[in-house]
Amino acid sequence: MPTEPREYRIVRNLQAALAAMTVAGGYFYDVTSTVVKLDPDHDVAALKRPDVPRPFLILDVAKEKWIYEPANELKLVLPVMVHWIGESDPTVDEARMLMFYRACADVEQAIAIDLSRGGLATDTRITGRQLVENVEGPEVWAQIQTEIQLRRTFGQPNG
Repeated sequence: MPTEPREYRIVRNLQAALAAMTVAGGYFYDVTSTVVKLDPDHDVAALKRPDVPRPFLILDVAKEKWIYEPANELKLVLPVMVHWIGESDPTVDEARMLMFYRACADVEQAIAIDLSRGGLATDTRITGRQLVENVEGPEVWAQIQTEIQLRRTFGQPNG
């Protein structure tokens, strides 16, 4: 049985890093592993129930950039949008903005612990952040754009 593709293992590493965020570990929010989703279409509606812990996160993989180099060497740029969804106090003016920047800080801190994603990538970086507007109620939706770079040999996706 072959090893899972490297890109999949990288995304799973990112998922685990985000799921490990806890207040006791120096983050603003506790995240449980059951609320960091890889598939935005799988059970995400269930996360919107009021009895589900907040925040919850969705990892959304975007179109990759493939750069071919000599001798079958391949540089891949893998964009992953981190959607961070929480709830703030709607009676406090600055609550949404504060939660947005705390969410961004938590994601940045979790990513920076291992930029190589377990030795599978060459770099992980945040390329942009956005507070999604027009969200109903107390929900706060942060989008954190990340980019993971890796090098591998073309034709050996499992290496």
